[in-house]
Amino acid sequence: RPAGGLWSFPVSRARTGMGTTRRYTLFIQSVPFERVAQRLHPPRLVAGWYVACASSALRRGGVQRFELGGAPLVLFRGRDSGVVHALPAHCQHQGVDLARGTVVGNRLRCPLHHWEYSNRCEHVPGAAIPPASFARYQADERFGMIFVHLGGTPAYPIRGFSVDDGALYFRAGKPVEIDCPWYVPIANAFDMTHLRTVHRRKLTSAIDISYPDSMTFRIRYSTAVTGNGWSDRVMRALSGNTIHADIACFGGTILTVESSVRHWRSFLMVSLRPTATGVSIAPMFGVPRRRSGIHVLHARLSAALFTAFLTRDVAPLSGIRFPPAFHDETDDTVNACYRYLCRLPEYDLEEMS
Repeated sequence: RPAGGLWSFPVSRARTGMGTTRRYTLFIQSVPFERVAQRLHPPRLVAGWYVACASSALRRGGVQRFELGGAPLVLFRGRDSGVVHALPAHCQHQGVDLARGTVVGNRLRCPLHHWEYSNRCEHVPGAAIPPASFARYQADERFGMIFVHLGGTPAYPIRGFSVDDGALYFRAGKPVEIDCPWYVPIANAFDMTHLRTVHRRKLTSAIDISYPDSMTFRIRYSTAVTGNGWSDRVMRALSGNTIHADIACFGGTILTVESSVRHWRSFLMVSLRPTATGVSIAPMFGVPRRRSGIHVLHARLSAALFTAFLTRDVAPLSGIRFPPAFHDETDDTVNACYRYLCRLPEYDLEEMS
């Protein structure tokens, strides 16, 4: 290996017309193994925001267990402040299960030795200063949901939609568990071929691909319905067979869809949480609020149509494993999405623990 950082490999010898033999050498720029692996595969886990549960599911003084990337953690809501905190599920002293602890004021108390936590250790009985610790998780609330951020201080806030939160009415959907890597459903959302074969939609416009920032991948396009299922017929009637879609992925953990059909707009947010057996997909449906209150019915219809649309993917995606160095020869959009996913920074749970 020369000092210039190039590996040299003899490739072949070719006989020239002059009766001599010429040796050809291939030079390859050396690249650290970690960078090569990152380019070929998306990371196992990404630092970012994940949906944990509905805000209403965690009352003041309540404690709830949660799993993220195979690691257990607990959520609790302060009795006085009402603020939600997230932290590793086991006390850093003797590993006691903090889900069995008690919320005292705005801290979670370990049931065995009464160490107290916010999102880090704050108090140890008899000790003037608690042991050094750092916050591995942050919790926040938006859209009536509790979000947990993996990776200490968030680099960006919880992403929203193109309209103010107060202008939307949200309805949480039922989470779905799928046996596949977390990034497969994301790539599937940008798979234009399967949009035609599985969802029976035909593109009626060019696909606009953009990267608003290093953590975001976005596409916009228009389609017409070609299927004849009940949801296809309803969508065709509502839309006049012209559907505009704006889909964005934020940090590999949140997927948003904004669709426009005539004067109706619908909003979908999907949280993708890696689990020990695959990925948990938690949908949330939003529609514009109306003074008449019709937005409640609109949200039910939107949830039914989106759910019918998403359900078609569950069985085909179950058990899927992308081949090494995945590349689709027929779909540039899914390839662009996959390259974006491979560039996301990896979060190492073992290193941080």
